[in-house]
Amino acid sequence: MADKDETTSANILSFKTPEARFPKAAVDYIDALLTVQRDRFNRELAARETIQDSDFPARPDSAHILADSDEFLGAGWTTIGKRRDGTTFRWMGRIGSLMLAVDLSEARSFIVRGCGFTRRRFLKETTLWIDDQQLPFTLSRQGFNRWTFKGKIPEMPPRPYYLLRLQSPGLAPLAEGVDARVSLAVSEIRVNC
Repeated sequence: MADKDETTSANILSFKTPEARFPKAAVDYIDALLTVQRDRFNRELAARETIQDSDFPARPDSAHILADSDEFLGAGWTTIGKRRDGTTFRWMGRIGSLMLAVDLSEARSFIVRGCGFTRRRFLKETTLWIDDQQLPFTLSRQGFNRWTFKGKIPEMPPRPYYLLRLQSPGLAPLAEGVDARVSLAVSEIRVNC
């Protein structure tokens, strides 16, 4: 056991002098990058400690976001589409994200409704995230292609907004001859409604 300890300690690099394989310019560049990252981290940490929940504007307890509304702010979505029955929707790429300006100081229920999918597998294997936390939910289907995700968003630390992300396992062509590759059609999102 002592032999392993001596071998292990002999393999540890000394960071006081640059390793011979790296030119001095590369070491200086890496040091500069690490210094910038450390300074940025310290500034962000200091800013985070000074932010209080009262510093944010008042956020509503609930949200009802339709695909054709101005509150539908995010990335990974197509332009607005409309079904024959008048339901508006947006097709999602592999990842669709939305900004939620909702007060999550306590747990809130959510519903995501959709009216289409390119593959059943994409619907069944989709995951939902709030910031970096995966959300548990249930999937229910109504009719031929309508679906609903229902779940609960846990209590989150105070922020001006949160990022809701839907992540599909893949993409498929929307229709023959159409160049668009999509996964799910989302029509509305409700939080605490």
